Amino acid sequence: MIDRRFRPVLARSGVFNARDLGGLPARNGQVVASGLLVRADALHRCEPAAGQGLADRGTTLVMDLRDAAEQEATAVFSHADITTEHHPVLDSAWSWEDHSHEDPSTLLEHRYRSILTEFGGRLAQIVQRVADHDGGVAYHCAVGKDRTGLLTMLLLGALGVPAEHIVADYALTSRVTAIQVGYLWIMGRVEGDVSDDELRIGLWSARPVTMANTLKFVDDEFGGITEYLAEHGAGSATVEALSARLLA
Repeated sequence: MIDRRFRPVLARSGVFNARDLGGLPARNGQVVASGLLVRADALHRCEPAAGQGLADRGTTLVMDLRDAAEQEATAVFSHADITTEHHPVLDSAWSWEDHSHEDPSTLLEHRYRSILTEFGGRLAQIVQRVADHDGGVAYHCAVGKDRTGLLTMLLLGALGVPAEHIVADYALTSRVTAIQVGYLWIMGRVEGDVSDDELRIGLWSARPVTMANTLKFVDDEFGGITEYLAEHGAGSATVEALSARLLA
């Protein structure tokens, strides 16, 4: 985990949902190595101290999962010792809303299935990039929950992290979504106009059942995460490289 002394540094930049995935149990009694895989939100907001803190912790690559319109409306992460790359998961025309889906409590997992089905090639390419990079990687979207959460699911699943730990890591985001919404509202961002129901069960939620059902979808439709990645272009060689680099 990112240590408590560094969390306030990130929070002063408006980054609330960042954590090192090191220490999670993986295959063959191994664990995910610390300092090599950081999932985050909104690293484009990072002030110099926060950027330097990431560099000091071994991050040498930041992968921005947002689309071009999101980048143009805000900023991108920048630090002299860290390479920043743009890896958009979604097309700008894709929408989180689906008015044909009437149950708000299952809308999010419904949209996750859409992302996994429509943009599997992009997600597999990002997994490949993580496997190829020699150094610490941090990746982020806007909230660090959905695009970041799905990529985390694929990375951890490829490393053999058990499903219950993938679900538990995803659900950690629920601790900070209200803080993120409050920050956006204070900053005058339209994303901060979020109802209690949206936070509790809707598009802003991060409930364990959402990730559990998403993992079940991947199992049922593709046979598992490694099979999903292979079908979209990141086969056994990618999984082996990822494991060799990220497991301790």
